Amino acid sequence: MALVLATGLLAGCGGNKDNNTANESPTNSSSPSASASSSASAGGDNAGGKDISGSITVLTQRTDIVDTLQGEFTAEFNKAYPNIKVKWEAVQDYENNIKVRMNTEDYGDVLLIPNNVEPKDYPNFFEPLGDYEADKDKYSQIDAHRYEGKYYGIPMAINTLGIVYNKKVFADAGIATVPKTPAEFIEAMRKIKDNTDAIPLYTNYKDDWTLSQWADYLQPASGDPNYPNIGFLEDPHPWQKGKPYYDIFKIMYDVAKEGLIEEDPTTTDWESSKGMINRGEIGTMVLGSWAIAQMQGAGDHPDDIGYMPFPTNAAKLSAPLSADYNWAINVHSKNKEAANAFIHWVVDESNYADKYQGGFSAKLPLVVPELLKGFQDLGVTMEVSTPGPDDLNGINVAIDNDSEVGIHNPDFKKRIIEAAIGNSKESYDDIMNDLDKRWNASWETLIPEKYKK
Repeated sequence: MALVLATGLLAGCGGNKDNNTANESPTNSSSPSASASSSASAGGDNAGGKDISGSITVLTQRTDIVDTLQGEFTAEFNKAYPNIKVKWEAVQDYENNIKVRMNTEDYGDVLLIPNNVEPKDYPNFFEPLGDYEADKDKYSQIDAHRYEGKYYGIPMAINTLGIVYNKKVFADAGIATVPKTPAEFIEAMRKIKDNTDAIPLYTNYKDDWTLSQWADYLQPASGDPNYPNIGFLEDPHPWQKGKPYYDIFKIMYDVAKEGLIEEDPTTTDWESSKGMINRGEIGTMVLGSWAIAQMQGAGDHPDDIGYMPFPTNAAKLSAPLSADYNWAINVHSKNKEAANAFIHWVVDESNYADKYQGGFSAKLPLVVPELLKGFQDLGVTMEVSTPGPDDLNGINVAIDNDSEVGIHNPDFKKRIIEAAIGNSKESYDDIMNDLDKRWNASWETLIPEKYKK
């Protein structure tokens, strides 16, 4: 695997995702957590754990396992830090609700950084965890939340991207080999529809965030780790035909148009879908690798759950090693030292990333978890997206916000499905052209002149 630091677009993967701006003064880097962070990140030494005390609230999107985290996981933490009291709070519809709470000072002590917070705003909301240059070789992808030499988040897990599928459904449908190209994938979905009772591809349309996951597949679609943070941002028209985003969402459009998804997408249910794919009632779902363990644990057929590459016409099967949500400290926390100790213990010492998120720990060097070795055996190169230059840091978020395209919002994905099933008169190209036009207008305004070729 190529291990290179990157921004990592994949954020927000977790359990119940129906559950994956304030204007406060920036904090001073000489605060208690800044000094604590350098010692905590230097190797996970908990010798001073008994001397740190305080009560912290940890916000999580994992409504499905919050009781487990409050129980056995916190008990393990307290063996290292017996004087820190931890209260876990599960937040439904995390992405939307946490942004509302961040208009106040009440958003926990430890939280997960939501999408689309611009780097210039990090100091307004989060306490710096340390110096980027000092820690960039200790943790993967902390550059994604850096600003003016400081970093403000550490990934709770490093995931990869592909498609969760039911191996028995594929066998029953007569699919002998895992499809690699979009054409092969569509043909496989047709076989599932024709030869089984399973839903070929379950979109989880109603839960919104599941559709937003598709936007993270730039690297698999392009086959190029340089594309997500460099090639994409240097392109004034990245939504046009033949470009990765066009190809990604064309698959979404085509499966919907051919009736290869749920009969009524508005009635989908995320929690129920886990058991459905485990039982063989669903063929595939486009989800990050964090979902594998959840689908395996949702019924009596864990061995039927597999993970396959996202279909591409690219010569190389490249899957990103992308950061999930990032742990961060609320800048208004009264217990920053305790919060900092918690974050570094979770990343440096615990099995949280592997056991609860099904991914790699962000602590370097990265180690492939067992459940992804089969994915690797299919010929996929798992590699971190190449980071963009400093002057492009945060540009994608700025363009996305200004253009109101909503890369990680569900709106245009729902437009695509509605058009495909005949609920609107828009064509697929109508939608892509609209997104491209809006993106280009903001790109021309916000991209540095030297990138305008």
